Amino acid sequence: MILNPISSGPEQGFIKVPDAACEKLIKTGNTVYLAVYMYALGQFYKGRTDISNGFIADCLHINVIDVVNAFLFCASEGLVAIHNFTSVGDGEFDVEFCFDVPCGAKQSDFKPHYKSGEIGKRMEENSKLAQTYKIVSGILGKTLSSSDIELLYSMYDYYGLTPEVIVVMVEYFASKGKTTMRKLEREAQKWSENGIDSVAKANLFIKKREELLSFAGTVRRIIGANERKLTTKELEYINRWQQEFQCEPEDIKKAYEITVENTGKVAFGYMNKILESWKKERETGIKEQPIIKTKPAAPKKSRYNYEEIERKTFLNVTRKGGETNGL
Repeated sequence: MILNPISSGPEQGFIKVPDAACEKLIKTGNTVYLAVYMYALGQFYKGRTDISNGFIADCLHINVIDVVNAFLFCASEGLVAIHNFTSVGDGEFDVEFCFDVPCGAKQSDFKPHYKSGEIGKRMEENSKLAQTYKIVSGILGKTLSSSDIELLYSMYDYYGLTPEVIVVMVEYFASKGKTTMRKLEREAQKWSENGIDSVAKANLFIKKREELLSFAGTVRRIIGANERKLTTKELEYINRWQQEFQCEPEDIKKAYEITVENTGKVAFGYMNKILESWKKERETGIKEQPIIKTKPAAPKKSRYNYEEIERKTFLNVTRKGGETNGL
């Protein structure tokens, strides 16, 4: 409970912080990002606009890379705009506070960069994280490079996966032939976006993925596409047939046969319409009109039989000794 009376706050000795900044920076749980933003904002209100990122780092007793990451995060959330940025390694650029930018308006993508010293410190503080590096190194059968270590740490710090989930993910995709850290990072991003934050969710995701791969294999055999890779759009159709339509292999086979009969080729969009109509029939009990390809109309016959006219003309010429009798 706050005992102060409601007011706009003191006029002097305090700085005003945008609501969006409070909401986003506090929710990150990253005290360094919050400290960098608050310190820079305070300097701005004091009219000290010529300070450098190095100066901020020295005042807060942190690394310049921490200041850079903080401002990159703030830019990704629309709290500041960054100008004259060259590279993360440079560390110096201009910052503009965006007080009028609506909450949620992002101006750049953000992904932090980590120094080996910072990662080493986190590993000393977190024994599970340190053990994760050893396990992953064993799964991949190699010593992790500095870039590998940074990417692996980003799975934990940036994508928010727990050490246990990281091990499950790496072990699963390594068994599928994905052993480079870049490929594993892309999968980590997908897992993060799907909210896979526990081993139970990870195992469920793997189970569903394996079921989809098995179902996709069945579809490939039915349509005779064993020799080529399915496109992303085709996989989306197959996922829909399995998850939403609850199709059986017999349904796919029948829809495929109708599609080829009516179109003369494999057409996933056409198959999807057929399977979707059957789903509606099951749900409503109302049978829809079958999808039938309309045959082109037969060419209209002429009122004259030109072949018969030509035959009679030939006979007439023969009887008259070559005279056409006016024809």
